[in-house]
Amino acid sequence: PSHPYTQALLSAIPIDNPNHKKEHIVLEGEIPSASNPPSGCKFRTRCKMACSICSQTVPELVEISSGHKVACHLYKLAREENKLQ
Repeated sequence: PSHPYTQALLSAIPIDNPNHKKEHIVLEGEIPSASNPPSGCKFRTRCKMACSICSQTVPELVEISSGHKVACHLYKLAREENKLQ
């Protein structure tokens, strides 16, 4: 999973092995209003990795592999940095 919200959802899935420790991602912050959503990324008010671009621009949905898409500025920025190196 590439989007922070998807990562949090998957971390909440119970596992059947009580001896295996699993890190749970606890979402904090303000739950956005459905009738008056925040500007930019709708998840930014709860995302620990949100940065200034997240509040300004809605992230575009980008295909990262066949049938796998993500709408996250951080993924796009990381991908662009790797291309530069």
